[in-house]
Amino acid sequence: MMNINFNSDDEDNPIHAALKKFLIDCQVQDLKEAGKTEEAEQLALKNVEQDLSAIEQEQLASGSNDENYTPETVPEQCVSKTFDNYADNFDQHLTKQLNYAVPQIIQEMVSKFTEGRFKRLLDLGCGTGLCAEAIGDLALHKTGVDLSEGMLDKADQKELYDDLYLNDLTEFLQNDWEDHWDLIISGDTFIYLGALEEAVAGLAKNLELNGKVIFTTETATDEVFSEKPYVMSNRGRFAHSAEYLRKVLADNGFTLIELDEITPRYEDGNPVLGLVVVAQYNGK
Repeated sequence: MMNINFNSDDEDNPIHAALKKFLIDCQVQDLKEAGKTEEAEQLALKNVEQDLSAIEQEQLASGSNDENYTPETVPEQCVSKTFDNYADNFDQHLTKQLNYAVPQIIQEMVSKFTEGRFKRLLDLGCGTGLCAEAIGDLALHKTGVDLSEGMLDKADQKELYDDLYLNDLTEFLQNDWEDHWDLIISGDTFIYLGALEEAVAGLAKNLELNGKVIFTTETATDEVFSEKPYVMSNRGRFAHSAEYLRKVLADNGFTLIELDEITPRYEDGNPVLGLVVVAQYNGK
């Protein structure tokens, strides 16, 4: 299990606080599954009786400091409740405080790899619609999907999308939709998924032949991925290796067009390491 070292400078970020609690809950469950019942109980009591800043100041229970521990994903309820609470301040916090660049990055990739307009856009993890706003009329029909009802309410008020769905992106992609999309985007959503095989298979299932997918992830230095191709950072988000992204795309019938390093945002004044991916579905 991983040793959690959260930066107290980020305490006012509601996403950070919610994911922090999720990580501690994960450690409690894993201690139970390992038969360390007493240690799990001690850690659970710490989580209940102490505030999170106090937990940060000491090592967690015995067996909780394996840096290679990585959950497979962040639970739906954690993401949805967190972003519901965040919806009112989401746009301002990202753009004003974090220098959020993902919508512009995705818009640049869309413009770079098409001469006309896309017929149907699917925006996975659409949030309040920042990416759809940036893309504008480069897509004729827009569908948005998000786990947060609060975020979808904000997007609906902006009248950006023709259709909006309250759903987990992986579940949404498993449906047999009659109409496929020729462009699927996902800005800063895969950072809440660890393993991407199911999600990327869903992308292939729902893209037209020769359709494109554009998404962003976070990443890290190569040595971080020595044990696993994706890891959860101490901020509760997943980072993926470039090699892992190449492989999972190739395995699902995609040709990689572009994979570039980006800075999606700044945190504590430091650039976050990220990647933007552009791939075309060529069929299996």
